Amino acid sequence: MIFPSHCRFVGVVTRYARKNYRPDDALYFSSQYILVFQAPDRCEVHEVECTGEGLIRRKRSSQMISGADETLVYGQLVDISSRGDLIRRAANLCKNGITTVVFKGVDRHFTFVKDPDVKVLTTVEVYDVAPPDPAWLAYNIKRLDDAGVFGELMLDFDYHILDLRDYEDPGRATIFPCYASGLTGLFLDSLDAEPQDDIRLVGCNTSKLVFEARYPSKRYEHVNICPLSTRRPSKPFILRCCQSDKLGLKNIDGVPGVVVHWGANPGEILEAVRQLAKMAGNAGDTGDIGLSDSQ
Repeated sequence: MIFPSHCRFVGVVTRYARKNYRPDDALYFSSQYILVFQAPDRCEVHEVECTGEGLIRRKRSSQMISGADETLVYGQLVDISSRGDLIRRAANLCKNGITTVVFKGVDRHFTFVKDPDVKVLTTVEVYDVAPPDPAWLAYNIKRLDDAGVFGELMLDFDYHILDLRDYEDPGRATIFPCYASGLTGLFLDSLDAEPQDDIRLVGCNTSKLVFEARYPSKRYEHVNICPLSTRRPSKPFILRCCQSDKLGLKNIDGVPGVVVHWGANPGEILEAVRQLAKMAGNAGDTGDIGLSDSQ
């Protein structure tokens, strides 16, 4: 895969708009690739080397690495700093002879991905519970990801949401932790009378402690929904827990992860993901991920 680490390494020539354009061997000093647009939707990609000193240097060599017939110019403006997103987009588009996708950023700068490889992305498993909807952790990670703030970390998120609606049962005294969930049943935070008959508590270990503190002799079934207690991730993971002493970086069966508080705000979630990426070995010198071997 070839994916320049920054748009400053990509020069652009709008050849179709420059009637008097005469190519020569002058290059801006940081240029490693040149996009030559033959039309707004038709582009070649060249890899170049320059020699000399100063801002403008002489061309040493030039090689076309993607012809116009194998290059797709993406039709929408994107956040070109969101590298994982661009790799995923390019991978979906590279078919039927297309090997390269050229992207234009919302800031009007350009980059490209040639022979995209999604295997360079680290998949993070996101474990959450709903309702209340939306699932708070998953919701915030998705909107942070959509905003491009994880761009340089080269991450892909795999969401696993436990739906508490599956536990609704009018035939039992089913107790959920929170009235705000809007589920059909009883709620631990607003029990007005001691529950009777066939009792099932759907909640985490804290819910269990609260229930037993209120009704110490009551028999009941406990369905533990705490992701930290019940999940067995196969990839780096993030989840939330209501017990403050269990927050931070974790390791489950050799898999690195991070736990945030049940009500963590977006800033705390962002920092947790960054810590996880560093722990998983996906931070640090991320700028070189995806460059061609010639770089």
